[in-house]
Amino acid sequence: MQKLFLLLLLSGLTGMSAASGPPIGSDWFPVTGTVTDESGMPLIGATVLEEGTTNGTVTDIDGTFSIDVQTDDPHLVITYTGYESQIVQVGNVTEFEIVMTEDAETLEEVVVVGYGIQKKRDVTGAIATLGAEELQKIATPSGAAAMQGQVSGVDIISGGGRPGANPTIRIRGRRSISASNDPLFVIDGIPQTSGTNAIADINPQDIESMEILKDAAATAVYGSRGSNGVVIVTTKRGSAGRTIVSYDGYYGSTSALNTVDMMNGAEFAAMKRESQREGWNGAIPADEEVFQDPTELESIAAGRSTDFQDLVINNGWQTNHQLGVRGGNENTQFNMSLGYFDEQGILSNMDFRRLTARVNLDQNIGSIFQAGISFTVSNSVQNFGSDATIGEALANNPLGVPYNEDGSVRFLPTNDGIRTNPLAELVPNAYIDERRVTRIFAPIYVKADLLPGLVFTTNFGPDIRYFRQGEFRASETNDNRGGPADAEVGNNQDFGYTWENILNFNRTIGGNDELGLTFLQSIQSLRYERAYASVLNLPYEQQLFYNIGTAEVKGNLASDLREWKLASFMGRANYSIDGKYLFQASLRADGSSRLAEGNKWNYFPGVSIGWRIGAEPFMQNLSWLNDFKIRASYGEVGNTAVDPYSTQGALQRTVYAWGGDPAFGFALRDIPNDQLSWETSRTFNAGIDLDVLNGRINGSIEVYRTNTENILLARNLPPTSGYSSILQNVGSTRTTGAEFVLGAGILQNPTGLSWDLDFNISGYREEIIELALVNDEGTPIDDIGNQWFIGQPLNVFYDYRKIGIYQSNEVELADARENKVPGEIKLEDIDGDGEITPADRVILGSDVPDFFGGITNRFSYRGIDLSFFLFFRQGQMIQSRFHEGNNSLFARYNNLDVDYWTVDNPTNANPRPNENQEFPRNGSTLTYFDGSFVKLRNVQLGYNLPDNLVQRIGLSRLRVYVSGQNLWYSAAFDSYDPELQDPAIRENGEDLIPSTKIFMGGLRATF
Repeated sequence: MQKLFLLLLLSGLTGMSAASGPPIGSDWFPVTGTVTDESGMPLIGATVLEEGTTNGTVTDIDGTFSIDVQTDDPHLVITYTGYESQIVQVGNVTEFEIVMTEDAETLEEVVVVGYGIQKKRDVTGAIATLGAEELQKIATPSGAAAMQGQVSGVDIISGGGRPGANPTIRIRGRRSISASNDPLFVIDGIPQTSGTNAIADINPQDIESMEILKDAAATAVYGSRGSNGVVIVTTKRGSAGRTIVSYDGYYGSTSALNTVDMMNGAEFAAMKRESQREGWNGAIPADEEVFQDPTELESIAAGRSTDFQDLVINNGWQTNHQLGVRGGNENTQFNMSLGYFDEQGILSNMDFRRLTARVNLDQNIGSIFQAGISFTVSNSVQNFGSDATIGEALANNPLGVPYNEDGSVRFLPTNDGIRTNPLAELVPNAYIDERRVTRIFAPIYVKADLLPGLVFTTNFGPDIRYFRQGEFRASETNDNRGGPADAEVGNNQDFGYTWENILNFNRTIGGNDELGLTFLQSIQSLRYERAYASVLNLPYEQQLFYNIGTAEVKGNLASDLREWKLASFMGRANYSIDGKYLFQASLRADGSSRLAEGNKWNYFPGVSIGWRIGAEPFMQNLSWLNDFKIRASYGEVGNTAVDPYSTQGALQRTVYAWGGDPAFGFALRDIPNDQLSWETSRTFNAGIDLDVLNGRINGSIEVYRTNTENILLARNLPPTSGYSSILQNVGSTRTTGAEFVLGAGILQNPTGLSWDLDFNISGYREEIIELALVNDEGTPIDDIGNQWFIGQPLNVFYDYRKIGIYQSNEVELADARENKVPGEIKLEDIDGDGEITPADRVILGSDVPDFFGGITNRFSYRGIDLSFFLFFRQGQMIQSRFHEGNNSLFARYNNLDVDYWTVDNPTNANPRPNENQEFPRNGSTLTYFDGSFVKLRNVQLGYNLPDNLVQRIGLSRLRVYVSGQNLWYSAAFDSYDPELQDPAIRENGEDLIPSTKIFMGGLRATF
């Protein structure tokens, strides 16, 4: 029965991968045989191919094959993942017994872990790996964005359509209420201090691999910085052999992924008329009374309507070019690259340019020492643009006129001074927000092979980052509304370094057991400086922000200095018994200058175990099983949520009257607290790894629970104390989740059609366990003011529930229950007392998805390949600030084209427009939506030109491709992009930039 099942499964996976039979009428003769491993076990699904042809087959469940061959001197090529390929001459032999030899290099496949590497089969923590091929499938300026949907448990949300915007990254959800939930990035062995910005300066084409450490046992080696997960980035290095020159470039056209449906002139006019109806069912005044602005009446008479959204949104473009040189000999290896990325946004004053240069050099010094450097310099310029452009485009009256008769921009499209022309923000040099970043990151290392298996490494990683922001706003911009121009300049400088000394010892014991020891001593330091100045009333606008000393009014002056240091020690032990029983334990000690005396040191242990059941003797008769491993781990990690000087207290400047004159003084701001400590997360993780049918199917399942304690929260204090609150470690949360990953080689034919599928899905649940507030018995209670609730996720939506609109026959009910009239929002009476009171508010939902993940399909036929990638998030609720800002039905500003209530249109969707209400009463209930979506993230069609053709033009490889990103999505509500509703992204209609889709073409050439 077992063989029958495997035979059916194998047929479904491989039956289509064999090439079709020999042509009819040709002279062919059959060749049969078996393919086994060195122990005599049959290898299922090995490829048997007649050399130089497309004629091939695969072995069945018993490792046997049959193939008809026809050449003068036929040879068979036999390949199997994890084994060395073989070529056998057929001659006059018609039956073969082929024994495959394990490929030692494949068996020793390693992954990068904290402060070292491990054999993939020996990993006992929750670690995912993305290689260069997966990262480069999606053209993006950020390696972080390339991870989206490709790693289980890693939830990445786009930053929107503003060029240079960074995504939001969450590994296994959120743990902290008030501190950062960003992961730690480690680049070429050096922990970073700038969050997601750290990887934003790295060209994705320079990345060799990214390892994502998800459980606490894997991240415990990073101690106080590991609670949000760790992303280890390894850049490409040189190798011995011939020098290889490569070029990778593309160019693409971008456009808005979606535009929202706003009212046109006629629809706006109808809404404005309804908003001025006498009462909810009275008469509508004449147009001369409704429309007081002559421009509106002229537009109505002429049938004129202006789509401001269409006027400001244009097509943009994106291009990237990377030139690399790598090579070396046995003693010296190098990899050098130069990269240029440029993106013009869909709003004309938004763009992003980045120039990167990298030199990775490794040098053997004798037989003992090795030294190297990973030198990176990058310079980027982001023109951030005006937040008011899209907001004004959506809110402006469509009856307004955008241009003067001479074709110049009309600053006020109507006589309403509140709404300015969004085109005024796009006039060259009218609004400038230029952000320049220069970064030099140059980690160096020296390695010494002291004894067999004993290696000492010292790493020193200086990191310098300069940031300058210059802003200028002309007179005719939304900020100044005809007043004098203003400007401001800010300069930030970060200087940090990490110095780490690492001792690694690896030894084989007793022939089959393996011992690994790692010891670390580390020091990390960061110095941050900031200077800022703003001015008003510039005498002439041409100076922009480059000569602010000429301004009539000197505005704010500010400067800042922050410094901190971290000292650490770490030890880790790995032990493998016979390659089957795996153990790992680690302990890290971190001492921080941020904490008070007597409370500076914390300790973070981690332990994990694994059992490779697939290597046990009783599993060896299962020839279809390559590997089967179960593992479990426990670890404790921290979150460096305590800002420098937080334990010392602080004063703030105040203004008061002294003898009738204004004077400056200082007052209490922050109370000292020498007991502040890091937030600590304790995680239990269990997982299963499976590999069957020669790697044709592989996958893993993870379950975990994380308890985070000592969360920083502000506890309210009585006013008599002189302080409003004190920051204390008083809260706790819990996150529970599961992850599933599946990879399948559905069709495998090196000379025919192949089809690979990757699928991952994850889900987690957050809940608050403890808050600062307690009742008289000391039991934690809900903090309704901050909308934090015991047992609920960190971010919930607590509000009334809309059940419709009061209708014409509900006059008495509307008045009695809510003091409303027909046409207004009808709320649910939760407690049934006949009145709507704050007690009727409920938790409507949370922004935590039920599940999220991605599906990637890759097809290839000879040199042609096609891939497409779907990304999905399902089950989360969103509160759309976009709808809150653009569905007021006030009829002074333009509105989303919605179905609203009138006497003649008794809908339950939206309330009646009302000029006396800038926002509908309980209008927030209109902003909650099912945030589920599915997005076609990437499609790519490529062609690898044949080697014989490529070599004629002096190349070793040439690939051309066309690609599209964000081509389609499906969601339950209308917005620029359902992905942008994460609370970490401001979504209020005045700073939301539409996401973009892109069509591009590119090539990769190797010389």
